[in-house]
Amino acid sequence: MRNASDELLLTYAAGRMSPAPALVLASHLEMSGASHRRLEVFESLGGALLEEQPMVPLAPDLFERTLASLDAPEPMRPTAHYDHSQMNFGVAIPSALAQRKIGKWRLIAPGMRFARVEVPEDPQFKVMLLRVDPGKALPMHGHTGCELTLILKGAYRDEGGRYGPGDLDEESEDTEHQPIVEPGGECICMAAIDGRMKPHGWVARILQPLFGF
Repeated sequence: MRNASDELLLTYAAGRMSPAPALVLASHLEMSGASHRRLEVFESLGGALLEEQPMVPLAPDLFERTLASLDAPEPMRPTAHYDHSQMNFGVAIPSALAQRKIGKWRLIAPGMRFARVEVPEDPQFKVMLLRVDPGKALPMHGHTGCELTLILKGAYRDEGGRYGPGDLDEESEDTEHQPIVEPGGECICMAAIDGRMKPHGWVARILQPLFGF
């Protein structure tokens, strides 16, 4: 299985990951026992390091600031599961994704559909589900930022190798790829994308406005 990198897990364990990629990673952790166990190790190490830190004097206004923080509005957090039965995934989706509102499937090309996943607290990223028929190839493309993709169903291959259910595909602004779905069945994946697409070829340039980036 293609598990999350140490860099991703450390960022997640430290609470420094943006909500959109954190949603994809949290969903991956539900599908990958290996990544989940490594995350637990990093969290344990972080706690041990904190315990070794020397004691420091508290700020004189700490009590007042703590009281003020209790009155502040809590950040937006998904709490309820939506009914996604009409999406016809054909597989159980991770609970982290089930707690998000998902738009309807929209046709973008023959054999290719997408649906938006709402993460309003993280407008920098775009989160979407892609559903691609067997044997279909997405256009070759890169990005001006990062792209984090989780395979929910089926499999595809690109320049980095093969990705199946639960696998995490980490792409940076320095990489380009062309996912090609394996012929055995459709592929459904979730992607969090930062920045704009760098399309290659006229097909990718036509599809770019449909995705909205």
